[in-house]
Amino acid sequence: MRLQARGAPLRAGCDVHAPSFRVYLAGGICLESAGRMVGERQLPGPLGRHLLAMLAAEHHRPVGNDELAEEIWRGAPPAAWATSLKALVSRTRAVINAAGMDGGSLLAGAPGIYRFVLPPGAWVDVDAAKSATHEAEGKMANEDLVGSAQWLFVAKIITSRPLLPGMTGEWVERRRAGFADLRIRALQCSARVNLASGSFGAAVGDAQRAVDADPLRESSWWLLMDAQAATGDLASAMVSYERCRSILDQALGIPPSPATRERLAALLAASDGSAQELGHTPRLRGNAPRNCTARGQGTKPVPAPAAEITIRYHAISGAVADQP
Repeated sequence: MRLQARGAPLRAGCDVHAPSFRVYLAGGICLESAGRMVGERQLPGPLGRHLLAMLAAEHHRPVGNDELAEEIWRGAPPAAWATSLKALVSRTRAVINAAGMDGGSLLAGAPGIYRFVLPPGAWVDVDAAKSATHEAEGKMANEDLVGSAQWLFVAKIITSRPLLPGMTGEWVERRRAGFADLRIRALQCSARVNLASGSFGAAVGDAQRAVDADPLRESSWWLLMDAQAATGDLASAMVSYERCRSILDQALGIPPSPATRERLAALLAASDGSAQELGHTPRLRGNAPRNCTARGQGTKPVPAPAAEITIRYHAISGAVADQP
């Protein structure tokens, strides 16, 4: 199917350096190449979606037939599962071929195994999110706040979408757990960048989303308390500490860690609201983002790669919604 999405005119100016083949797993499985796509509705049912998603996500390695069968049939494969699996792969290849891509090359098979073979220069969204988060954390560690913020834009866009919605299975749950952890890493890094650059309101938002994603992770509460105190709202920081204490007590029967208690004590001791002291602000390397005031109260420019990814996600969503 050729991509006919509502966002297509906007995408036109972003494709100069775009990969020729893309795999989307966040928000649902989708393949895109040269304006053509294979969406979930075209694949041969839930089993076909699960098969393609697992092979695409594990593209770095061959996957054994028994491992595939155990996952897609959720631990209860049929008696003739080997024959059923072969037929399912054939139907999935046929769908990919019908969309103008090479299903045989993408879904390569050998005795006992299958492997998703990416074309040269291909792009996979979950891999891009992992790489972007790693780059952002490295740049933050080197006090390059502008570079870190650019990579974080990409990571947060991708990880904001649910991974393979509607699918169940042990492998899916493991991948979702890793993806959720990646989301929290990106949000925590973004909160630190915003604290360091003086964008305290944005830091509160990032930290709150990290807390919502995993209320038992105390490091997210530290960032939320720091960010709230940095805005001058020490009362909210104290409320956050009490919420953290209550949640840990109810869920695990334990008090906050010594590090969390020390965080609250430090905030109370620094109740003059000094942003430099509370935010532990490192020196800003490089040029400050355009359209940003000294305290970060402006609109940061969206880096071109991130804008292209944003537009494509909207385009893919529109195209999939329009499929019969």
